[in-house]
Formats: sequence, structure tokens, C-alpha cells
Amino acid sequence: KGDSEETENEAMEQRRKDIELSIRKKFHKQLFSRFARGINDYELVKPGDKIAVCISGGKDSMLMAKLFQELKRHNKFEFEVKYLVMDPGYNEANRRIIEENARRLNIPVTFFEIENSPCYLCARMRRGHLYAYAKELGCNKIALGHHYDDVVETILMGMLYGGQVQTMMPKLHSTNFEGMELIRPLYLIREDDIKSWRDYND
Repeated sequence: KGDSEETENEAMEQRRKDIELSIRKKFHKQLFSRFARGINDYELVKPGDKIAVCISGGKDSMLMAKLFQELKRHNKFEFEVKYLVMDPGYNEANRRIIEENARRLNIPVTFFEIENSPCYLCARMRRGHLYAYAKELGCNKIALGHHYDDVVETILMGMLYGGQVQTMMPKLHSTNFEGMELIRPLYLIREDDIKSWRDYND
């Protein structure tokens, strides 16, 4: 049993290295460069920040977590990152998939449960829970995985259905949580490139 477990661990370790290498090499221009540019252009990360990277378990937030790890590797200045998964009452199978993917990608996630109520479906309520929990952990920012296509879609939806131009900003000061800021580091990244990265790494 020991040997097969070791082989399995080695295979997983190799897989993780390949995934990280794909961010550094094959998808560097489409993903990491645009991530870094968004962070610089919009001043999303500053020295001394403690950022709660919010993970839903989908491709966007998982990639965002890996990009933050890559940024920490280059560490031009000191900042801290916590990887949070909000569990609104996932069924066992869903939660296991998220845990398994996080383990495979070497993302040290912290789950926090919120009561299973229909309120979690509302983005504003979810965000409130995230802010509150992140603040408890001493974070001053929460990072969400919205990408370029989400931003464009939000503008179009607002124009078509609301008759107004509203947009997702790359950063937003919280009005309800003093000193907290929301950032969107994937602001310049295209969804097709995220899908290509996901499919390439199976």
C-alpha cells in the first residue's frame, strides 16, 4: 500500500508542477501577464495587504488562486493571501470535488459554512458573509474571480434590461464594512483563455 500511495503522490506532485508550468509558459501572455497588468494598472494589491481570495470551486476562482500563488512567488513586496471557500450547504459530492481540486492544485483552502438559506443565492448577501468572515481573519480585501467577459456582460445586461450603464469596477470600497475593499484581479482576462487553460490541464 505504501508504495502505491507514494507513486500516487509523486504523480500528483508532477501534475501540479505541470499545471503551474502551463501558467508560466504556455498561458503566460494570456493569463499571468494580464493578471499582473490588472493588478498594476488598477493598484489592486499594495504592500501589507491581507487578501481573502474567494473560491467558488469553478474554473475562474481556482485559476485566480493559482495566479495569486504565482504572484507570491515573484513577491516584489510583502502581502498575505487566505484562500476561502464559502459553503452555503453544498451536498457532499460537490464539496468533495472542490476539496479534491484544491488538493490537486495545492491551494490551502479554508471552508466556512453559512446557514443554508435561500439568501445565499443573492450576490449581495453572499458578499456580506464574505466581508464579515474575511474581516474576522484580519483581511482588508476580498478578491472575486470575475473576468473581462463578466464585465462586458454586466454592462450589456444593464443597458438591455435596466436602461442604464452600470459596470463591474476593478475595485470597490465597501460601504458597510469599514476599511474593506473588493478587488477583481481577472479584470483583463478573457474567459476563452481561462477555458483553454482548464481544458489543457484536464
